Amino acid sequence: MEKIVFYEDRDFEGKSYECKGDSPDLHGFIHRCNSVKIEGGWWVLYERNKFTGYQYVIGPGEYKDYSLWMGFNDCIRSCRIVKNAKGPYKLKVYDRPNFAGQSLELTDNMKSVQEKFLRREVQSCEVLNGSWVFFEHPNFSGRQYLLEKGKFRHHSEWGAPKATVGSIRRIVEPSKSAL
Repeated sequence: MEKIVFYEDRDFEGKSYECKGDSPDLHGFIHRCNSVKIEGGWWVLYERNKFTGYQYVIGPGEYKDYSLWMGFNDCIRSCRIVKNAKGPYKLKVYDRPNFAGQSLELTDNMKSVQEKFLRREVQSCEVLNGSWVFFEHPNFSGRQYLLEKGKFRHHSEWGAPKATVGSIRRIVEPSKSAL
């Protein structure tokens, strides 16, 4: 069962709000978000309402401070559940828009896109299986962009202002025994 609890203050203090599904506007329930507990599923937290602004993709666990999910500030205004967090995993990236140019197929995480792709730009991609996160910088850091099954002809279609991709990670649902 997917469930996330938002807390206005750090260390799970202050006003809280429990959410079990997609929410386009959290502002009526909490005014800021400094800590989160995820009891099931993977979630995308958005800086703005209606699923816009910076994205933070986080999985089950306790985050006592927004810096632990790589948050830039305490502003979370909407959230949604990640779909397809199960394998098999397959992603194809291209260095040109519209699935042109050099391509690389992935089935696992990549800490540095430039090491294997010899480029830092991904202009288009196809998510064939699973859900993936593009990070702006190597080692899974910087801005995050969730990509679920589908075709993305241009980096703007996954919400990125630039085509810079430093690392790529699969979203893997934890096994029941790990919880």
